[in-house]
Amino acid sequence: MALYETLPYQVLESFGTIELRQYDDHMLASTKTTINRKEDSGFNNVFNYIAGANDKQTKIKMTTPVVTHVEEGQLVTSFYVPSKYDKTTVPKPVGGRVYIEENTSSLYLVITFKGRSKRVNFDKHDQQLLKFIEEHPFEIISERLVFQYQPPFIPGVFRRNEVAYRVKRAM
Repeated sequence: MALYETLPYQVLESFGTIELRQYDDHMLASTKTTINRKEDSGFNNVFNYIAGANDKQTKIKMTTPVVTHVEEGQLVTSFYVPSKYDKTTVPKPVGGRVYIEENTSSLYLVITFKGRSKRVNFDKHDQQLLKFIEEHPFEIISERLVFQYQPPFIPGVFRRNEVAYRVKRAM
């Protein structure tokens, strides 16, 4: 049994470390913050939400991955809302720092790698993924997404990280 619920997906095609995935409708608890060097500035806001800073004062189980991306010069940090909730039952954030967003079913191209959560690692794999997309019939329809599955105290060799883009098939 897994320690954390992971955002479910279906692998439609595999190309080595790159996968074309289908993610169904899901919700994210998200926050926007100033970008810092480690790109971890929003983690505590969303963690406080799942620790009980919500209208029901309910503790919500931690999920994976932690998703980050840059939007309009701000860092967006998100946790996947566990599948037991829907838009009518999800606890509402309090305090104005966290918001719930709904994502509809979409295709993503994802590259998986192990190692520390350092910008150089994400950038290296991002370039590999972008080269793959350029050579195949896909069009990027999102910003770069970073998926991190393990906490910082886990040694890099045991960490699963991913870079992803929402895509559509090009005509």
